[in-house]
Amino acid sequence: MTTQDLKSRSTRREILGRWKLLALAIVSLAPLSAAMPYFASPLSAFQAAHTGEKRPGLPAPPPSADPDNQDQNAPKGIDPQTAKRVMAAKNEKEFREGVEKLYEMATELKDELAQAPKMNVLSVRMYKKTEEIEKLAKQLKSKAKGG
Repeated sequence: MTTQDLKSRSTRREILGRWKLLALAIVSLAPLSAAMPYFASPLSAFQAAHTGEKRPGLPAPPPSADPDNQDQNAPKGIDPQTAKRVMAAKNEKEFREGVEKLYEMATELKDELAQAPKMNVLSVRMYKKTEEIEKLAKQLKSKAKGG
Protein backbone atom coordinates (compact mmCIF):
# COMPACT_ATOMS: atom_id res chain seq x y z
CA MET A 1 0.00 0.00 0.00
CA THR A 2 1.09 3.46 -0.73
CA THR A 3 1.10 6.37 1.64
CA GLN A 4 -1.57 8.05 -0.42
CA ASP A 5 -3.90 5.06 0.10
CA LEU A 6 -3.19 5.05 3.83
CA LYS A 7 -3.95 8.77 4.11
CA SER A 8 -7.22 8.45 2.19
CA ARG A 9 -8.27 5.50 4.37
CA SER A 10 -7.55 7.36 7.57
CA THR A 11 -9.43 10.38 6.27
CA ARG A 12 -12.38 8.19 5.39
CA ARG A 13 -12.29 6.62 8.84
CA GLU A 14 -12.23 10.06 10.43
CA ILE A 15 -15.19 11.21 8.37
CA LEU A 16 -17.15 8.04 9.12
CA GLY A 17 -16.33 8.40 12.82
CA ARG A 18 -17.58 11.97 12.83
CA TRP A 19 -20.79 10.95 11.06
CA LYS A 20 -21.36 8.19 13.61
CA LEU A 21 -20.88 10.66 16.47
CA LEU A 22 -23.22 13.11 14.80
CA ALA A 23 -25.85 10.40 14.23
CA LEU A 24 -25.59 9.27 17.86
CA ALA A 25 -25.94 12.84 19.06
CA ILE A 26 -29.04 13.36 16.92
CA VAL A 27 -30.63 10.12 18.09
CA SER A 28 -29.93 10.88 21.73
CA LEU A 29 -31.27 14.45 21.40
CA ALA A 30 -34.46 13.50 19.51
CA PRO A 31 -36.60 13.02 22.64
CA LEU A 32 -35.28 16.28 24.05
CA SER A 33 -36.00 18.17 20.84
CA ALA A 34 -39.55 16.82 20.82
CA ALA A 35 -40.05 18.17 24.33
CA MET A 36 -38.40 21.52 23.60
CA PRO A 37 -41.58 23.42 22.68
CA TYR A 38 -42.85 22.82 26.21
CA PHE A 39 -39.65 24.12 27.76
CA ALA A 40 -39.31 26.99 25.35
CA SER A 41 -42.89 28.16 25.83
CA PRO A 42 -42.92 31.67 27.30
CA LEU A 43 -46.04 30.79 29.29
CA SER A 44 -45.56 28.13 31.92
CA ALA A 45 -48.41 26.05 33.34
CA PHE A 46 -48.21 28.01 36.57
CA GLN A 47 -48.51 31.32 34.76
CA ALA A 48 -51.36 30.06 32.62
CA ALA A 49 -53.29 28.85 35.67
CA HIS A 50 -52.97 32.18 37.44
CA THR A 51 -53.41 34.56 34.53
CA GLY A 52 -56.27 32.70 32.87
CA GLU A 53 -54.48 32.49 29.52
CA LYS A 54 -54.92 29.34 27.48
CA ARG A 55 -51.99 27.23 26.39
CA PRO A 56 -52.30 25.77 22.90
CA GLY A 57 -53.11 22.09 22.73
CA LEU A 58 -54.49 21.75 26.23
CA PRO A 59 -58.19 21.32 27.08
CA ALA A 60 -60.09 23.96 28.97
CA PRO A 61 -60.27 23.47 32.74
CA PRO A 62 -63.51 22.05 34.15
CA PRO A 63 -66.10 24.47 35.58
CA SER A 64 -65.81 25.34 39.22
CA ALA A 65 -67.73 23.32 41.79
CA ASP A 66 -69.12 26.47 43.39
CA PRO A 67 -72.83 25.85 44.15
CA ASP A 68 -73.66 29.48 43.33
CA ASN A 69 -72.57 28.93 39.72
CA GLN A 70 -74.22 25.51 39.27
CA ASP A 71 -77.45 26.44 37.54
CA GLN A 72 -77.27 29.86 35.93
CA ASN A 73 -80.40 29.25 33.82
CA ALA A 74 -82.54 29.07 36.93
CA PRO A 75 -84.36 32.21 38.00
CA LYS A 76 -82.86 34.02 40.99
CA GLY A 77 -84.44 33.36 44.36
CA ILE A 78 -85.74 29.87 43.48
CA ASP A 79 -84.16 26.77 44.93
CA PRO A 80 -82.61 24.30 42.45
CA GLN A 81 -85.30 21.61 42.88
CA THR A 82 -88.08 24.03 42.07
CA ALA A 83 -86.13 25.32 39.09
CA LYS A 84 -85.72 21.75 37.80
CA ARG A 85 -89.45 21.14 38.18
CA VAL A 86 -90.22 24.35 36.29
CA MET A 87 -87.83 23.36 33.48
CA ALA A 88 -89.31 19.83 33.35
CA ALA A 89 -92.85 21.25 33.12
CA LYS A 90 -91.76 23.63 30.36
CA ASN A 91 -90.07 20.78 28.42
CA GLU A 92 -93.14 18.57 28.81
CA LYS A 93 -95.40 21.36 27.54
CA GLU A 94 -93.14 21.90 24.50
CA PHE A 95 -93.08 18.14 23.86
CA ARG A 96 -96.89 17.89 23.99
CA GLU A 97 -97.23 20.86 21.62
CA GLY A 98 -94.76 19.24 19.25
CA VAL A 99 -96.70 15.95 19.30
CA GLU A 100 -99.93 17.83 18.51
CA LYS A 101 -98.24 19.64 15.62
CA LEU A 102 -96.82 16.32 14.36
CA TYR A 103 -100.28 14.75 14.48
CA GLU A 104 -101.81 17.69 12.57
CA MET A 105 -99.10 17.59 9.88
CA ALA A 106 -99.43 13.83 9.45
CA THR A 107 -103.23 14.11 9.18
CA GLU A 108 -102.92 16.88 6.57
CA LEU A 109 -100.50 14.77 4.56
CA LYS A 110 -102.81 11.76 4.77
CA ASP A 111 -105.80 13.80 3.57
CA GLU A 112 -103.77 15.35 0.76
CA LEU A 113 -102.53 11.94 -0.31
CA ALA A 114 -106.08 10.56 -0.32
CA GLN A 115 -107.27 13.38 -2.60
CA ALA A 116 -104.31 13.11 -5.00
CA PRO A 117 -104.66 10.97 -8.09
CA LYS A 118 -103.13 7.52 -7.97
CA MET A 119 -99.59 7.99 -9.25
CA ASN A 120 -96.20 6.50 -8.60
CA VAL A 121 -94.68 9.94 -7.98
CA LEU A 122 -95.40 12.32 -5.08
CA SER A 123 -95.67 16.05 -5.61
CA VAL A 124 -92.89 18.36 -4.41
CA ARG A 125 -95.23 19.81 -1.79
CA MET A 126 -95.91 16.35 -0.35
CA TYR A 127 -92.20 15.56 -0.32
CA LYS A 128 -91.40 18.79 1.55
CA LYS A 129 -94.17 18.09 4.02
CA THR A 130 -92.73 14.62 4.72
CA GLU A 131 -89.32 16.22 5.32
CA GLU A 132 -90.88 18.68 7.81
CA ILE A 133 -92.64 15.80 9.58
CA GLU A 134 -89.40 13.85 9.76
CA LYS A 135 -87.50 16.85 11.13
CA LEU A 136 -90.13 17.46 13.81
CA ALA A 137 -90.15 13.75 14.71
CA LYS A 138 -86.36 13.80 15.19
CA GLN A 139 -86.63 16.90 17.40
CA LEU A 140 -89.28 15.20 19.52
CA LYS A 141 -87.18 12.06 19.77
CA SER A 142 -84.17 14.00 21.06
CA LYS A 143 -86.40 15.92 23.47
CA ALA A 144 -87.86 12.66 24.79
CA LYS A 145 -84.35 11.37 25.40
CA GLY A 146 -83.68 14.48 27.47
CA GLY A 147 -81.43 16.28 25.00
